[in-house]
Amino acid sequence: MSQEFIISGRLARDPDIRHTMTGQPVANMRLLQTRSYRKGEDWIEEVEGFDLVTFSEPLINKVIEPYCAKGKRLRIRGRLQTRSWQDQNGVTRFSTEVVIDDLRLLERPQPHAEAISAAA
Repeated sequence: MSQEFIISGRLARDPDIRHTMTGQPVANMRLLQTRSYRKGEDWIEEVEGFDLVTFSEPLINKVIEPYCAKGKRLRIRGRLQTRSWQDQNGVTRFSTEVVIDDLRLLERPQPHAEAISAAA
């Protein structure tokens, strides 16, 4: 049985790209999704945050690093994964994140600032 999780929204901050001990890149991001609904005469806006992670080197190098930044609109397809660990006080903590299988930019990619200034 396979699961699929699809969500779109805006990045809450710039991607955090690091490398594992074996040198494999990993990108962590946070996606915010806004939902508006009417309650009586008022419009209510709710914001939900989702933690994202990917270990895909091509996705990190060709899409995330050059084009993803705070505020960019994305569509993510992936699967939910829950991790658990013990903190320094011995308390078990849990974290649920979306492991990215596919990422689509919902805005036209903008060239790097260096390319813009070089062309000027």
